[in-house]
Order: sequence, then structure tokens, then C-alpha cells
Amino acid sequence: MIQQSDIANWSHRPWTSLVCISVCAWLVCLPSRARSEALTLDSCVVRTLANNPALRAADHDINAARARVGQAGAFEAPSLSYEAGKLGTPVSRDEHETSVRLSQELGAPGARGRAKTVARTELAIAEATRASVALKLRGDATRAYRRLQADALSLHRLESLRRTALDFEQMVSARLRTGGARYLDVLRARSERARIENDALEGLRALREDRRALNALMARGPEEPLEPADSLVYVPLADSLQSLLTTAMADRPRLRAAQLEVERGGSQVWLARSGRMPSTSVSAGLDRVPGSDSPGIGGEISFTLPFAPWTDRRSRIAEAHASSSSASARLEASRREVDLAVRNAFEAARSAEQQVQQFDRVLLADAADAIRTATQNYQAGQIDGLELFETLRTFRSIELEYIRALLNYELALTDLSVAE
Repeated sequence: MIQQSDIANWSHRPWTSLVCISVCAWLVCLPSRARSEALTLDSCVVRTLANNPALRAADHDINAARARVGQAGAFEAPSLSYEAGKLGTPVSRDEHETSVRLSQELGAPGARGRAKTVARTELAIAEATRASVALKLRGDATRAYRRLQADALSLHRLESLRRTALDFEQMVSARLRTGGARYLDVLRARSERARIENDALEGLRALREDRRALNALMARGPEEPLEPADSLVYVPLADSLQSLLTTAMADRPRLRAAQLEVERGGSQVWLARSGRMPSTSVSAGLDRVPGSDSPGIGGEISFTLPFAPWTDRRSRIAEAHASSSSASARLEASRREVDLAVRNAFEAARSAEQQVQQFDRVLLADAADAIRTATQNYQAGQIDGLELFETLRTFRSIELEYIRALLNYELALTDLSVAE
């Protein structure tokens, strides 16, 4: 027969001590979180958009595109040339011919204006791409913040469950000493407490990972203390699918960038066609004329012949047409992808919302009633330890599943707001 001394020896087994030490370390860490910086979701998003290097890179891309607008409208650099003739011939030095020329390429009529139009469109594309990067960062920061909220809430619930399991363990141990319980019930109590403590350790690991992810998005140190100031609460989804689709099609930066690429393709076609026009070059300068005491004035004007059949102009036009058609196809693909992403996110949000409502209306209250009733019935001797700890496991499962459903709902809402 198992004696009370066996119970005491069992409680000092190595693996049990290890679990207790780990949980105590976790509990010591809990007060330190009070010294962490509490940030709201909006403040985290603002810091992400202000400090994230991906957005700074997009800003530099915009500056580069803006500089290309000036390049597209500028003339080519002029050239200065010096020519000498009749060198190495038996004529006298006075009969040598020299000239100085200043030349300037003027280009084809209208080519610089069309090139500048293409460059302005590329600037608008860079700005739309930056907006797309900002939208993605907003979504990433919101998801990381929601996960951090869920982690903190789970740890809070697990600590409450751990105290409940510890009370059950003490209650069963007291009944064992009076002969009113079996040692197996004590074993179940300690096993259930260890399971909750293991869940808490896993939850603490997840919290640290999600905190590092959020700190990285805000360009902070990975281990800087941080805790969510907002609560993870259920807010019903009021918008209809059609209104969300309409909004997404109108304001998603990815679609705006794809539309601008179509416009750029059209401008590039006109730019390629302008290449069939002759390009002009002019030059002027001074010539030394043999036998004359004063230099003469000379000039030159030249035209290219791009319409010659052996030039590459036709191939350039064909390339521009193909690029324009490709941009139109990508725009259609982007619209379909945004439509699909919004529909899937809406369906996921509705499904998670139904789960959350089921927990709110029925399961949470019923589980709380069940654990209270099971405690009273066990104390009155109406149920055994097996039923008591089965009720505790069910209560634990409902509590954690509710948090998971609430997190899935918030993540689906985030996807819905940034889907593209």
C-alpha cells in the first residue's frame, strides 16, 4: 500500500523539480513585464512606418525616379572638337588647316517630351510601390501586435488555470491523507498541473518570438521590453463583401501601380514611334583659312535616317507594343488576385467570427459553471478525481481555443484590410 512518505518522495523526483523551477522562473518574469513599454496598436504602426528600412529604401527609389525625370528632359552634353589638316605634307605651315567646332545633339522632334512623360509615369509607379510597401508593413505590424496580445492573454489565462490546478492538487492530497481519495487522483492532479505549466512555457516562448518580430518591424532592439496596451476584444464585422471589394479595387496601391504600368507602356510605344523621326545635330565654330589673316566661321547640320530598313526602329516599336500588352495582362491578373484575396479573407473572418460568437454565447459561461459545479461535487463526494480533472482539461481547452479563435478573427480582419 502506498504511504504518505511515497507521495513526498515522488514530489521530489528530478523531472518534477525541473518543471517547478521552470515555472517559477516564468513567474519571476511576469512582474518584469510591468516595466515593459506599453504601446498601442496605432503607435506600433506609426513607429513601423517611420523606422522600417524597407520604407526608407522605397523613399530612395522615389528620389531616384524623380531624378530620372530631369534626365529625360535634358539635352545631351555638347561636344567641343579641334581639327587639323594637311599635317605631314610638304606644304608650308601657313597652309595648314585647323578648325574648332562646338556641336550639340538636338534629338528627334518631341522625343524629349515623350521621354519625360515616361519618366513621370515611372515616378508615379515608384510612389505607388512605396504605398504598397507601407500597406504590407502595416499588415505585418498589426499581425505581430495581435499575436503578442493573444500570447499575453493566453499566459494570463494559463496562470489562472495553474492556480486552479494547484488548488485541486492540494484538495486531492488532503483527501488522500484522510483516505477519501486514491493516489492515482494525486498523480492526475500533478500531471494536469504539469501540462498547464508546459503550455505556459510554450506560450512564453511564443510571446518572446512575436515580441522580437514586432521590435524588428519597428527597427528596435530584438530584446527590448514591449507589451500591448490594447486589449484583444471582439468587434463585429459590419462591412459587406461587396463594399470591401469596391474599396479594395479603388484604393489598393498594387492595382494603382499596375494601372500606371499600362500607361507607361502606351507612352513607351509613342516614344518608340518617335524614334522613326530624324534626329538633328548642329555645330558651329571657327576655321583657319590658308592665305587669310582672320579665321572664318563654319557650321554644320546633320540628320539621322532612322527610317532606313536596316535600322532597329521597327524592332523597338514591336518591343514596346509587347511590353504594353504584358502590362495590360498583369493588371488583369492583379485585379483577379486582389478580388480572390479579399473574398478569402472575408470568408475566413466570417468563419472565425462565428466561432468567437459561439464561445461568447455558450461555451465560456458553460465551462465556468462546469468547473465550479465539479469542484463542489468533488468536495461533496459526488464525483471522483477522474471526472474532476476531465472537467479541468475541458475548461482549459475551451479557454485556449477561445483565444485562438479570437486571434484568427483579428488576423483575418487584418488580411481583409491589406489584401492585395
